[in-house]
Amino acid sequence: MKPQLHKPILLIFLLISMTHVSCSVTHVYQAGGPGGREMGNQPGTEWESDRSNVFLWGAIRDDVRIESCKLGDGTRLNIEEIKIEKNLGCQLAALLTLGIWQPAKISWRCAKPVN
Repeated sequence: MKPQLHKPILLIFLLISMTHVSCSVTHVYQAGGPGGREMGNQPGTEWESDRSNVFLWGAIRDDVRIESCKLGDGTRLNIEEIKIEKNLGCQLAALLTLGIWQPAKISWRCAKPVN
């Protein structure tokens, strides 16, 4: 590689790292899935995601409204799992604004319908 290419490649790597790689993940799930195994639950849907922003240390929230956990007849399903992900960019935003702005990615999966 030529020395001139090192800086653009490094910048591209940093940009991808800040926007796509999770720095911290909080995974919330129901304990004691089938057979008593942790993480043994069988969700009814694939992961869905939305972005959330919290401002002024929680005084102003951008709550995530989940409307996908229902059947065709309108019957609501439970939420099986939730993940809250913050990548390096989210962590830096919170640090540089002293917590005034805290972005995150919220993901969820719905439970299977009860038969």
